[in-house]
Amino acid sequence: MKKIIKVLLCTTLFLLMITSFSKASAATLPPETIDYWVTPKVVHIKNDDLLKSYLSLDYKNHTKQMVYASKDRYRSNYDTDISISDKSMSIEIIGHVFPDTVANYLPGWLASMIQNHTAIIDSGEASVDRDRWIWDSIAFVLGDYNKVVLETRNGKEKTNQEIVDAIYNQNRMITPTKLDKDVMLKVVEDIQNNNVNPILLKVF
Repeated sequence: MKKIIKVLLCTTLFLLMITSFSKASAATLPPETIDYWVTPKVVHIKNDDLLKSYLSLDYKNHTKQMVYASKDRYRSNYDTDISISDKSMSIEIIGHVFPDTVANYLPGWLASMIQNHTAIIDSGEASVDRDRWIWDSIAFVLGDYNKVVLETRNGKEKTNQEIVDAIYNQNRMITPTKLDKDVMLKVVEDIQNNNVNPILLKVF
């Protein structure tokens, strides 16, 4: 009897381990299975269903993992860091994979291009990527908004323009691109009016 119970317990534990492993495998997708590569000053990521499924499982952490993996590969290949902030690369990836999240903030031609789907996401440094300024402008607001809003003076709330100015001043010295205050203001207003796409809020 004891032997039967022992066998049953071992079998149950084994099945539980298999089930847990299967769930873990289904819930996560290592970045290594996604097609991405690097060239001087640019990270390239294949924008396909595999990437979309991976990001959808955990918008925040999987976007971070994709950014970190891409930057690690760049560093490994060129023995230097690519000059793109994590925030900016994150919003560029999300913007290409889920175009509706950022379309309202983009110039018409760029919004049209990503909504028609781009097969490859080319995330490049400002010197080679003419769109870096737009991703920086959106990303810095989403990344810094809460911190800036909490930094009140004498308990006085900041106006939307003051929020934009504060975020602009915090980041203008650390980015080689010219940030667009009009785009930044639009993002701030959407945050204030709860019109920001929920995916963006999950990422940031």
